[in-house]
Order: sequence, then C-alpha cells, then structure tokens
Amino acid sequence: DARADLAHLRRTVAAVAGRHGFGPIAVATHPFASWSGQIRPDKERYNVLAKELQDVARRLLICGQHVHVAIANDDLRIDLMNQIPYFLPHLLALSTSSPFWRGVDTGLMSYRLTVFDSLPRTGLPDQFDSYGEYQRLIDQLTGAGLIPDATMIWWDIRPSARYPTLEMRMTDVCTRLEDSMTVAALYVCIVSMLHRLRRDNQRWRIYPRSLVNENRWLAQRFGVTGQLVDFGLGRMVDYADLVEELIALVHEDAERLD
Repeated sequence: DARADLAHLRRTVAAVAGRHGFGPIAVATHPFASWSGQIRPDKERYNVLAKELQDVARRLLICGQHVHVAIANDDLRIDLMNQIPYFLPHLLALSTSSPFWRGVDTGLMSYRLTVFDSLPRTGLPDQFDSYGEYQRLIDQLTGAGLIPDATMIWWDIRPSARYPTLEMRMTDVCTRLEDSMTVAALYVCIVSMLHRLRRDNQRWRIYPRSLVNENRWLAQRFGVTGQLVDFGLGRMVDYADLVEELIALVHEDAERLD
C-alpha cells in the first residue's frame, strides 16, 4: 500500500533526523533559514541558473507542488491550458504554507510566489490558439539564445517539456500529505471537468490575465481566510463559498475518477 509506505518513510526520516537534532517539515519556504548561507548542489543546471540569474536564482529557498495530468493531444493540452488559469488561485489558496521568510512573518500566506515571481517567464501563461503557436514562441526564445529549451518556462501552468502532460505549478508544498493529495486530486478533477465540457461543445469562459492576477494576489495574500472575485457575479465572494461551488462543479468527475 503506497500510503502505508509513505507513512513508514516519514517516520524513518523523522527518526534519523531527530538523532542529529533536526526535524523534517514540508513547507513552501523555510521558516527561518537565510538563503545567502545555503550551499547549492554542484549540478550543471543549477550552476547555469546561478550564473544567468545571479541572486534571483540563489534566493530560491522555496518548494512548490507540481501536478501533471496526461493529455496526449497537443492542441487539446493548449486549449485546456487557456481555460484553467481561472481556477489556479482557488488551488493556491488551499495550499498556502509559506507565511514566513528568514524568520519574519511576511503577512502573506504564500510568500513563496513573491520569491518565485522575480524569475523571468513566470506567472500566468499567454493564451495560444494552437500548440503550433506555443511551439513558435519556444522556437523564438531558443533561437534567440534566451533559453536552451522549454524547461526554462516556469509559468503557473505549462505543457511539460518532458512529458505529454499539463503541469500545474502554482501551488505551495502543503505541510500535510493528505492536503497535498487533495489539491492534486482537485486539479485532476478540474482538468477532467473542462475536458468533459469540451466533448459537449462547451468551454469555460477565458478571462483576461489581469483579472485572474487579482485573484492570484488575493489567494497569495489571504489564503483560505479571505475572498476571491467571482467574475461571473462581478463581486467578491468568501473563499469557503467558492470552494463549495467548485466541489459541486467537479462532483461528477470526482465520482467517476474515484
């Protein structure tokens, strides 16, 4: 049983760490460590990033949760990527675990995004009419020598450069395994719901990035304790109510996927 194996692994790691006066924690930013004192692994990719991005890369003492959903068709992957950003702030709010940075309470529930957004090619993705249009962007960036490949695109959601998947990258690492599994399952159900609508010749309305960014900030700032904008209603709504609506929206998919 995978869950039992993970539980055993957690106990083992905690026991070994405890003998050395340490304790493991799953969190999106270290609560008190100073990034300037960290030693990075001597790997080519990390060395290249540090050389190109300097302190912007060196301060990345952060951990995000990435979830892949397999979508074999390239154009379908792009079509769903265009629709999903509306839901990303809802997922971020559920996952927020990074209020502390270098021993300071930042007042943000997800300070991790503040750190990560200092990198280029982050945030919400552009909208694309097709996979071909997306590939032309990658070709322009690589052809100009700006990036070696598409793995250097760090959007909140992206077509994976290594797998035929749609990779969600906005969420913090959760402090509890059960919460991480729930966030991942909810993302899978959202993708399934949008795919189901598409089969019925329907689609989710695509809102301007500037509007979705407002909800992204609200989720980053307040997590589950605040409100997000319901763009259909045109007003702020308590996050708890939005989650209930979202659960109802994907209920059919959650049951089908167990």
